[in-house]
Amino acid sequence: MSHFTETKPHIVLTPYPAQGHINPLFKLVKLLHLRGFHITFVHTQYTYKRFLQSSGSNALYGLPDFRFETIPDGLFSMDDDDADCSQEITYLCDSIRKNFLQPFRDLLARLNQSATDGHNPPVTCLVYDCFLTFPIQAAQELGVPILLFCPTSAATFLTVMHFPALVDKGIIPLKGINGVSFFIECSICIQLYIC
Repeated sequence: MSHFTETKPHIVLTPYPAQGHINPLFKLVKLLHLRGFHITFVHTQYTYKRFLQSSGSNALYGLPDFRFETIPDGLFSMDDDDADCSQEITYLCDSIRKNFLQPFRDLLARLNQSATDGHNPPVTCLVYDCFLTFPIQAAQELGVPILLFCPTSAATFLTVMHFPALVDKGIIPLKGINGVSFFIECSICIQLYIC
């Protein structure tokens, strides 16, 4: 076994596939990499393509112990330049729930097989966006620790966490205010993806 596989922790980070989630997690990735962690950053094929278009294919060229991996998003063809699947939240939520777990399991298996072959360290931790659930099951199957990352502000996070209690107490929905049904529908989507 090579020296780096014995000493470097290997973190796999998975953002929700939208810019407001990817950028904050990517900042954490840079800090962890500077601290000596081996990093695998998981994009969907679509978001990785957009990253390359905005940053250039050599954006991280030459960084040791840093890699991007992709999983299919199950929404649009990679050749469909006009389709912005990250803006179709209903389809994206449905696709994540139906299509992401198995490709993610396969990716983790490939990474650990590569570790067995001495090419990288084994996966030691998963960091996932709070709007995803599939990494939880994958981490349990792999037997590695998992950490929740919330890219929203603390105020937003606390609001989402306390939303069920506000509904139970009758504070929400607000009486006599138009547009309340929109907020309730959004909260249901959020509750599905926050643990």
